[in-house]
Order: sequence, then C-alpha cells, then structure tokens
Amino acid sequence: VIENVIVEPSVAMDALRRIAQIRESESSDDGAPSNNKMYHSDLTYQFERSGYFALDASSTVDNLVFNRVVTLRDTWDNKKTEKPKKKQKQQNNDGRKRGGGGGGQAAVLPDAQRVALRAGTILEAGPHPEADSLILCKLDCGDTNEAGEPEEPRTVVAGLAGKMSFEDLINRKVVCITNLKPAKMRGIESKAMLLAASDGKDGDDEIVQLLDVPASVPNGELLTFEGMECGEPDAMLKSKGALKVWERVKSKLRVNADGEATYQDENDTRKIMTSAGPVGVSSLTDCVIG
Repeated sequence: VIENVIVEPSVAMDALRRIAQIRESESSDDGAPSNNKMYHSDLTYQFERSGYFALDASSTVDNLVFNRVVTLRDTWDNKKTEKPKKKQKQQNNDGRKRGGGGGGQAAVLPDAQRVALRAGTILEAGPHPEADSLILCKLDCGDTNEAGEPEEPRTVVAGLAGKMSFEDLINRKVVCITNLKPAKMRGIESKAMLLAASDGKDGDDEIVQLLDVPASVPNGELLTFEGMECGEPDAMLKSKGALKVWERVKSKLRVNADGEATYQDENDTRKIMTSAGPVGVSSLTDCVIG
C-alpha cells in the first residue's frame, strides 16, 4: 500500500469525475440501463515507477484509493545491467588480432607480417597465349603437401613482356608473394606474384628489374624485415580488407640508394632480409617496388 502520495491534478480531476459516475450508477433505482456505464479500462491509471492502478469504487472526494493491478519493471534504477561481452573473433582483415595465452588483450599484427614474401625459383618462362604484354612462368615456391612431398610449381602470370628476355628469367631466384588470392589474367589463373622494381618511366622506356635473392636461400623461405620479428602470414589475403593490407605494404616498398629492397614504415627503413643477406636489384636505385 502506498499512502499519502501526490498525483497530478489532471489525474485527480479525472478520478473525481469517475467517482461521480459510479455514484450516479449506484443511485439509479428504476433498473433502467445507465447512460454512464463504466468499463474496467475506464478506471485504470498508470503511475510512473509503480505500475498500473485501478480506481477503487470505495473512493471518496477526500480519499482516493487506487489498487495496483500490474507492477512495472523499475527503469529508474541507477544500476545498469551490463550485457555479457561477446568473445572477439580473430580478425582476418585490416588490424587482425592474435589471441595469446593468459587471457590478455590480443596484440595487433603489423601489416608487414601478414604478407608472405618468399624465395622462389623461376623454372620456365614463355609468352601468354592471349596477351602480348603478359608472360607465363612456372615458379617453385617450395610448396609441400601434408606428407612433406614437393607440390607442383605454381603458374604465375606477370606483366613483364618486353622488359626482360625469357633466358634471363629461367633459373632466377626471386621474391614472390604466395598468399594473395589467385586471379585470372586473360583466362589463366595466376597463383603468386613476382616482386620487381621500376624506374617509373612510361611505356617502352620503363626499366624493370626483379628483386634478386641469394642463390643459397632455399625455395619457400619466408623473408623478413630487418629488426622486425618473423610473423605468421595470413593463409590467404582474399577479403577486401585483407587485400588492402598488401596495398599498404606495397606503398612502403622501395629500393634505396644502395640498390637494396626496403620497407619504410612510420619510424624506420627496414631491409628485406633472407638467411643469406639482404634482397636487392641489379642496378636500379631510389625507385619503387611493386
């Protein structure tokens, strides 16, 4: 029971009107139907924080009585119920996070560690049957199956036609990206990408040189960036967000003044390294890599 409460004047006036209708209905002696027939809904009031109340027929002008019929959930409580946090899934797009032991906050894996730069050897090279500007290569990237047996060389389509002879390509140790989503180029699926430096000129005047890897480096070796821990690359960069990872990395690759391939992050310039030393080009300097 809630006693000695204050109600809004509009509620009080409406309640007094309802009381008058009740009294009029009760005072009818002729048995004729009353024009002021009352319904349960006519007697119901909602009071904030408390619930729904029905006006009691025993109410008087001096003493209004309301009976609670429904209790409302208290929405005025200052305490907020926190929803359980959903477990954060590993993100395979930009800013992917890796979970570690101990339940601590996952660390963001740098873009450079998500791209698989590996050593490979070009076994075959020839023209593309459908495009004069493209060539076809067979590339040994050191791939093995679950039993550890060598897999078939990858087919690679590259826009190197007219930039270097096929003889210069065969048996060359190069840098390749092995975790980009395969892409069809004029009807033939390319399953890796060769990295090359360019002097930036247009058309036939452009000089392009592949990134060279020391001959002693085994095919499939994951290359690293100087001063950066060796990461675990994505199995495949195939979503839109993941492909942007490669675009960001590519925008920071350059050949320095010494002809060495580098990665320029926010604070440092890091050489691309193999187990036998840095990666470089034959003659170009201070130019882009792509």
